[in-house]
Amino acid sequence: MSDTKDFPHKKISRGIVRSFEQFWKDHEHGDFQVIIDGECIRCHSFLLASCSEFFRCLLRSNMREKLEMKVDLQNIPLNIFQLILKTLYTGCELLTKDNVLEVWAAVHQLQFDFLIQHCEDFVSKNISPDTLKTYTKHAKFLQSKKVSQNIDKYLLENFMTIRNRETFLQLDVKELSKLIESDELIVSSEDEVLYSVYDWVSYGDMTTAKDQEIDKSLTANNLLTNAIENNANTNSKFISTVNDDDSKKETASPFSNQTESCARTVHLLQLLKATRYCLISEGCLKNLFWSALTQSNTEVKTILYEASMFKLLGNMNRFWPTAAIHRDCSTLEHVGIVGGFTLEAFSFLRNKWLHVPDCGFRANVKFTTLKDQLYACCSDRDGAEVFHFLNNEWDIVTFSNTQVHLFLTHDKCLYMFSSGKKTVEIFQPHDPGGTTQQVHHSVPNVKYAMSFNNSILVFESVGKGDTSKARVHCWHVDKNCWKRLAELDCSAEHMTSFCDEHYAYILNKSGHLYRIEHSETIQFTFIKKIWDFQVELKGAVLFQTSLYVCGTCPGRDTYIPEVESIYSSLKFLDLIAPKSNFIPFLMPKTILK
Repeated sequence: MSDTKDFPHKKISRGIVRSFEQFWKDHEHGDFQVIIDGECIRCHSFLLASCSEFFRCLLRSNMREKLEMKVDLQNIPLNIFQLILKTLYTGCELLTKDNVLEVWAAVHQLQFDFLIQHCEDFVSKNISPDTLKTYTKHAKFLQSKKVSQNIDKYLLENFMTIRNRETFLQLDVKELSKLIESDELIVSSEDEVLYSVYDWVSYGDMTTAKDQEIDKSLTANNLLTNAIENNANTNSKFISTVNDDDSKKETASPFSNQTESCARTVHLLQLLKATRYCLISEGCLKNLFWSALTQSNTEVKTILYEASMFKLLGNMNRFWPTAAIHRDCSTLEHVGIVGGFTLEAFSFLRNKWLHVPDCGFRANVKFTTLKDQLYACCSDRDGAEVFHFLNNEWDIVTFSNTQVHLFLTHDKCLYMFSSGKKTVEIFQPHDPGGTTQQVHHSVPNVKYAMSFNNSILVFESVGKGDTSKARVHCWHVDKNCWKRLAELDCSAEHMTSFCDEHYAYILNKSGHLYRIEHSETIQFTFIKKIWDFQVELKGAVLFQTSLYVCGTCPGRDTYIPEVESIYSSLKFLDLIAPKSNFIPFLMPKTILK
């Protein structure tokens, strides 16, 4: 016997179907009766049993229907069953847009599995704004996972088409939340998502939504339409005016007549948290903040204020909260940048290395970001040059006559710590007439520095070998005041830092993890030693709940894959002799290869 699978021959299969059709037309040997609305239909039990789980189980049983070889079917129209029977005998198409729902319900009741799949395929291909509501209802009733998934996909891909439709406004809160939090949602801007949420919340009472008819003026009066008409005079003064007097609140927004008694308002905060509110425009932020729905909800006001601060600071902490992570349709990619002869970019969402052609450096280079702009400091013994990444090219912005050891940003400036001399050069790149300022300090053996709140933390290496420690100094830049903070029981060699939504953390080559907190004073709390080997650290990035550690790992033994409330997975990005540090950045997708 052959081990190969037997595949049906098309001509033979067609011949068998034609034979069944002729057998059916001649009404020969019909041994089973199906009664619908008092009318008897004769058919063949072997065909029903071979195609339907319902009839198969019935004909294998000792039930009265089996003994009498007839069954009375309820809730199935006669013409629909005749159409199904015709398809079983002839293989002809049975579905149209007019009958698909009745056929789908009937074959589901009678458990014709291959016809159920056929109906699901037909429905999935014919999802449209006009059929969406009905198909959604039937998919839920018939528990069709396949159609429900295809409806979800349609909503994600056609959000802007259906957002003004009654079907969208009648989604329940779970469906809407699932839609707007998805990375696969296709929108041209996050403004559209936020305006749609506010429209949904403003649309009637949850208990009567299914029976309401959409207002004919909905499209003309929704938030997005009004916002387009009112954004012409929006400016950057929004953040400074959020605490203006109540009289301004009445006139600042075109949406002040929104009802506050709508039962859906209780879901506004939940839905807002499901969006990417940190990515909305300043105009959208202003419009929504002054709307009646927002002004009546303190927690919602807080969320929008957080969004305004994120936009103002430009992701100063280099951590992307969930509300700031771009969707798949975005033109930007969340990456970790590391450089050498080529500029490499690790995509956190695609989990792969990409590169930027013709943007590498021959000498050692250090990267930093300021207001979402990428800067590089290329240094050697003769000095250093600082470049700005603009329009996919590196433009020089300043230079130094000393070799730069550390390169970072704080507030509005770039800071360059010299290698030999105890000096720091400060340059403000966005100041047209700005010059480089040089500051002297007395801290020897500086190994690492990081911006923290209103200060810069400077880490000095003290001692040698296994007894080396990290002495921490706090530099209050505005006052040019230095203060010793602490001495940590770990090495300052190959140290890096990362942030989450609440805290900053430092991590050294031996895996010592500390949390930095600032109440009345700056405190360092040892968390754990998260690995027991040595890593030539180039950087660490916390993306969503995964901690990415980049560097050279000669040997990897034991490490802690999860630390509660900090990260849920630890991923090492091994590089061979990287020439730069590793930092997070938003890179245009068009230049990534």
